[in-house]
Amino acid sequence: MPELEGIKTKLLPIQSLANSNITRIVFFVLIFGIYYFFVSPHFEKLLITGISRTAQKSSTLQVNTLSPVFDIYTYTAEYNLSSDISGNSTTGISRFITIDPRVLAMSSFLSDYHSPLAPYSKYIVETADSYGLDWRLVVSISGVESAFGNIVPSGDSNNAWGWRGINKNGRGWSVFATWEDGIKEITRGLAEGYGTTLTPAEIEPSYCPPCAEGGHAWARGVTRFMSELDYYVDNLDNN
Repeated sequence: MPELEGIKTKLLPIQSLANSNITRIVFFVLIFGIYYFFVSPHFEKLLITGISRTAQKSSTLQVNTLSPVFDIYTYTAEYNLSSDISGNSTTGISRFITIDPRVLAMSSFLSDYHSPLAPYSKYIVETADSYGLDWRLVVSISGVESAFGNIVPSGDSNNAWGWRGINKNGRGWSVFATWEDGIKEITRGLAEGYGTTLTPAEIEPSYCPPCAEGGHAWARGVTRFMSELDYYVDNLDNN
């Protein structure tokens, strides 16, 4: 029948297209695209979460732990990095604690000078910061005045700065009950009495008048110790 033959003739190109490689490739790409964009993200997330929960239920672990390397008295080190994984959570809880490098440098610096101020390095830096004072100044002055607290008036005055302010003894030197009291009072006195921007050379005429009149030994000594502290900060790995 002519009509039937005409229909078969029209269907042949459609059948050829359906059986061609191009059609198969297009179909494969379409299926892959649907899986990649709509199915894969949800499936992989469920798979990873399931594996993580199964592993955590089987054990409790602590990983990535870095213990302090330096002696806590000498270097005041409290550096710790740890992640704890427990069966109650699918994510680790990280704890990162680090000590100010200025504290580490000062503790090492004062320990090298056998200073009784070494255990108070953190307090010195924090007190200086609270008053906006250069963190190196108080310690550097103590180096010139008392060899960093090794030679102090009256022996137990806790006055490493040659300070003649409050609580004077018979010879006019200030006496402090503790090193912390001395550190706080000297820091306050320098910040409020001399300001927070003066250099040792600018402080010297008032702090040590005889030194300002000849040689400037006081200012040069304080400046030298401040530079040494900078060196300790820059070379912590070698101290």
